[in-house]
Amino acid sequence: MNNNLSKLKKMILSYWLYIMPHHLISRFTYIITRTHHPLTQFLIRIYVKLFKINLDECIEKNIENYNTFCDFFTRKLKKGVHVINKDNDSIVSSCDGRILQFGKILDNSILQVKGMSTPIRSLLCEDKELASIYKNGSFLTIYLSPKDYHRVHTPADGKLMKTLHVPGRLFSVADHAVECINNLYAKNERLVCHFKEEDNHFSVIFVGAINVSSIETQWKGEVSPPMPKKLISTKYGNKNIKFNKGDEIGMFKSGSTVILLFTENVELSSNLKVNQSVRVGKKIGKIN
Repeated sequence: MNNNLSKLKKMILSYWLYIMPHHLISRFTYIITRTHHPLTQFLIRIYVKLFKINLDECIEKNIENYNTFCDFFTRKLKKGVHVINKDNDSIVSSCDGRILQFGKILDNSILQVKGMSTPIRSLLCEDKELASIYKNGSFLTIYLSPKDYHRVHTPADGKLMKTLHVPGRLFSVADHAVECINNLYAKNERLVCHFKEEDNHFSVIFVGAINVSSIETQWKGEVSPPMPKKLISTKYGNKNIKFNKGDEIGMFKSGSTVILLFTENVELSSNLKVNQSVRVGKKIGKIN
């Protein structure tokens, strides 16, 4: 009985999202979080207390020195908080968060939750060439909660080859929505960043969500908003944009989800668990 009530509650929380003006709400958040007003520091203090944020990790500990809520949300952390695994063959976590799912890419799909999968081609907006690279590969999905650091780093050395900015909705990526909305990650707006280092390929996918008012990258600055009306595919192979393992590549200006895609020469660590917390630089696998 309790399980049925819990499932019903999740469905109610999820399906009303279909009628919400996702982008309008997120645009409002964009404006509010970038505006300095008399309540800015008060709201940051409430946020810190509510989500138990460790200010001792922050480069700037004094809340009074954050001009806007967004400045605090995208705060940088002190050197040494993130320790990047230096093994030559290691793959590391791109962000701080909680592992939602991980494993092999089976039947050309990644697992969303038990009983629900997302086809790789849908996730990559029918890019056949890119999808074929990840056949028999592996994936890892990480949820960034409101308390987490929201900058995203590269899991391995790599040269930026291509990005896909895919239009879509901005459904919540909270647990109740992930468990109820089929193909959620393929429905939401997202930015796919594809990298290559010798024979190793990997992609870092920034998945947008309600109130994710902006996604930024190191090479282009603010990418979203505005929402694209159609797929924007950009090739960077001739630009020589390279990152070392653990380098920052972008950020969310409000929380969301990162999906990592790896080719079949990557073996995920055997000690990974669903709902496990990870931090930038933690070893999550190795290149065979």
